[in-house]
Amino acid sequence: MKKRLLLTALASAGLVLPLAVTPAMANTEPARPDRFQHLDGAFGYTGFKPATLDPARRLKVLIQVEGAPVGDAAADAAEDGKTVDRPALRAGLRQKQHDVEKKVQAEGGTVLTAYTDSFNGIAASIPRRSLPAIQQTPGVLSIHPVRTFKPDNSAGVPYIGAPQSWQDLGKTGTGIKIAVIDSGIDYTHANFGGPGDPAAFEGNNGTVIEPGSFPTAKVIGGYDFVGDAYDANDPASVPQPDPDPLDCDGHGSHVAGSSAGFGVSADGKTYSGPYDSTTHTQTFKVGPGVAPAASLLAYRVFGCGGSASEDVIVSAMERALKDGAHVVNMSLGSPYGRVDEPSAQAVRTLTRAGVTVVASAGNSGQNAYLVGAPAIAPTAISVAALDAARAQLPAAKIAVDGTEIVAQNSNEAPLPSGSLPIAVLRTSYPSGPLSLGCDPADYAAYPGGVSGKLVITLRGSCARVKRAILGQKAGAAAVAMVNTDTAYPSLEGPITSDPDTGEAYTVTIPFLGIRSTDGAAAAGLDGRSTTLAALTVPNPSYARLASFTSGGPANVGSALRPDVTAPGVAVVSTGVGTGSGPATISGTSMASPMVAGVAALTKQAHPAWRPNQIKAAIISTADATSKIAGHTARVAGSGVVAARQAVGASVIAEGRDGSANLSFGLKPLTGAYRQSESFTIRNTGRHPVTYDLAAAFSGEAYGAQVSVSPKTVTVGRNSGRDVRVTLSLSAQAVAALPAAEASNFGTVVHIQGAVTATPRASAEGVHPLRAAFLLVPDAESEVRSSRPGRYTAGDGGLVTSVNVRNHGVHAGAADVYAWGITDADDVKGAEDSMDISAAGVQTLPGPALGGADTDRALVFAVSTSGRWSNAATNEFDIAIDSTGDGAPDHILVGADYGLVTTGDLDGRFGTFVFKADGTLVDAWVATAPMNGGTLLMPVLASQVGLAEGASRFTYAVTGFSQVPDGLVDETESAAFDAFAPAISTGAYAPLAPGASATIQLTVDQARLAATPAKGWLVVSLDDRAGRQEADQVGFGRLPAVQP
Repeated sequence: MKKRLLLTALASAGLVLPLAVTPAMANTEPARPDRFQHLDGAFGYTGFKPATLDPARRLKVLIQVEGAPVGDAAADAAEDGKTVDRPALRAGLRQKQHDVEKKVQAEGGTVLTAYTDSFNGIAASIPRRSLPAIQQTPGVLSIHPVRTFKPDNSAGVPYIGAPQSWQDLGKTGTGIKIAVIDSGIDYTHANFGGPGDPAAFEGNNGTVIEPGSFPTAKVIGGYDFVGDAYDANDPASVPQPDPDPLDCDGHGSHVAGSSAGFGVSADGKTYSGPYDSTTHTQTFKVGPGVAPAASLLAYRVFGCGGSASEDVIVSAMERALKDGAHVVNMSLGSPYGRVDEPSAQAVRTLTRAGVTVVASAGNSGQNAYLVGAPAIAPTAISVAALDAARAQLPAAKIAVDGTEIVAQNSNEAPLPSGSLPIAVLRTSYPSGPLSLGCDPADYAAYPGGVSGKLVITLRGSCARVKRAILGQKAGAAAVAMVNTDTAYPSLEGPITSDPDTGEAYTVTIPFLGIRSTDGAAAAGLDGRSTTLAALTVPNPSYARLASFTSGGPANVGSALRPDVTAPGVAVVSTGVGTGSGPATISGTSMASPMVAGVAALTKQAHPAWRPNQIKAAIISTADATSKIAGHTARVAGSGVVAARQAVGASVIAEGRDGSANLSFGLKPLTGAYRQSESFTIRNTGRHPVTYDLAAAFSGEAYGAQVSVSPKTVTVGRNSGRDVRVTLSLSAQAVAALPAAEASNFGTVVHIQGAVTATPRASAEGVHPLRAAFLLVPDAESEVRSSRPGRYTAGDGGLVTSVNVRNHGVHAGAADVYAWGITDADDVKGAEDSMDISAAGVQTLPGPALGGADTDRALVFAVSTSGRWSNAATNEFDIAIDSTGDGAPDHILVGADYGLVTTGDLDGRFGTFVFKADGTLVDAWVATAPMNGGTLLMPVLASQVGLAEGASRFTYAVTGFSQVPDGLVDETESAAFDAFAPAISTGAYAPLAPGASATIQLTVDQARLAATPAKGWLVVSLDDRAGRQEADQVGFGRLPAVQP
């Protein structure tokens, strides 16, 4: 369980008012939980801007129209043994779309494109104000703000056992078409049977098809949906489609090579075989892909750099379906994926139509709920990444006067000889935070320049290798990057271009990677000198999950995602524009195409199998022991893909709804729990098979029990047998589950394990099977507050009391805030986790947040109408006016920590203090439990311009959806006085199940006239998510003010 991040106990400070308790709680001093931790290192990135400061903008949306897409209609007909008239279906759907298009245009919008096969709807650009009117148009099912997607083999291919499939089964992908939806493919490269001469790439006009250049025997078709200059991050960027899918970025070529490249021999020639167990005894410039005989379709959705938008991705999926792809690989995504997104819906349609879809889980790190779309789709195969590159790493020792740091030599460049001065880049000198080193100005600003020096930078914002490029251009002898993880960063291999710009540039100086645990020591070496010493060190990440691979479970429903794992660290594949050379890239992008290659081999071996059977074969035969250390289902799915077993399988374990693993999902618990999920052992072979079944937990089980029925099963030929798996927790176990705040800042309490099926007799096609399972338990308190009692005169004003009782099975608390804001439940649909219901504030002593005794700590509580999986899918801005001029002076922002500090989402929700001009002042861990609906955001009064005697302020809250982008909920404003509050706040009563307490409260009516409030918010974060977490306790009838 993650250690809770705590705030100083406050009972002795006198702000926790006296409690009258029931006998069950007698002699118990109420203890406020420590919550908030200061966040250092949040100041190196300046690209984030609070949404409140962004001007109103247009939205790009996908509008879903009533009626089944052609792919679904065809699948329905096929299940009934019928066929459909596809052109007539398309015409009918387009007719229904016309009325919606007219409404869009009438509201000032622009129709961009229409979809009929994979998704029924249109893409449009609309004014934000027109969203409700278009939503009410007849025929409109839903409107989805378009998301932006980013791109997410000699060692990896044998690691997963592909050569054994070639050798034993003779399957190399012949006759199978793999569609690569990516940045295009460099079909001039020798890995795809091209000329193998860089001049062929340079002389190819990527906007037209020169005679005889494309398609080729390997890359048999494709289309460029966007053009070279396209970048979805730029609002002014408009797709410029053309017929030539030639890659100028490199990502798609690398991906395609891992799936289906022929291989490039040491002499630079296209490898022509044989493909068998002896293949990898040879030396390759680029090793063969997993399915080297498969054909490729290249659908280009990225320009020469940057991102792609969801409408373009869906267009490519539509084209892949029409062109008859058997397998689609999408090494791309957007974090916090949702199953209702258009790209995920299109995946469902493709799989129903017979296309196996494989997608990368994402590169946002292992925190909870980050798995992206389209990988989140239940019928997709979602792929995580592990490090299978090297057991030993090239390294360099940095030694200075007793300080030794072992850094990874990420590009394996020769180390310079002699003594090197060390230059630590900072955002300001002499003592500012460590700089990211993403801009030439960062190097120019170093006092005395960086020429001939070892330059130390921090990871974040830009591509890792950009630091090496900029450092070399500035004359540095070497560049080191402090990683944001305790592991080394990914090996880079030769650095030949800038991924951010596409600029060709060869780095010859060393690019070193320093672990975060050595970051402070490295930052202290400025102005010193060192002589770099070469060595090798064991790779602590070998056979372990990559630090960057996105963690599950699935956003919204907590389904088990990812599904399976493959090598994705330092993968060597096609180097774009090199003729025959390699490129080394890391990411789940590199893992996904390996699984797509296995899917192609499986399809060749079992041509009649549907996508759900291919998926089941891959997932249920995965290896969770010998190929991966520290396996965890929440991040790795069922394990590492085992190609030989999947391709040769005649017995598989099939889940329901297109999944092969078991998702118990999120379960709010108010008592004992028992739930069963089933899977089917399906035997497609010619002989009966018998399996023994068992289940076991991995990690903390929290008192849960798991059972399997039957324990032994015999499955006849061409038949299936169901297996029931039951999870249970007693009422006592539910009561003992961790508090909601244990699931905070990236962590989620979960119960996981696997069911294994072991065959009693070995035979071809009969392998051990496994189905991972995952449950996210949410034990609930039920704290209810009474109305205030009779008011009596007392010190400080009127005195009253509120009775609180916990009617739930789990412990809770009553945490008191001044209730200032109420807002209507006016955001409909699944996005209501940013729909603000109420907000309030409490004041505590300054030392509670590390401030002075003369300061005050403010904590804002924001309650919403819905439930989030991870609060970081939203942004909450509290605009604070401390000068009374009606304009905000500071903005307290609750948002994804990685987004604010590096520009990349990382699944941790923090609180950030900004000035109105966008300057970051400070940062804290927020309390915003996973699967909750109320968050607590701290700030020192002095940080927002407040002090004794000048302590009155007004505040208003705005909620913004990050996923999907574009939804906004604004509230009224409220007033509060940080040093002289009109009503008492900060009372805190922990409540065991069945316990009650009486909280004394005060009201100063004179102050209340100057800073009005609605009453008190009584917050209990362990209550059911939504409005129930924050009881709204009005004043009732206050006595008349005495003259």
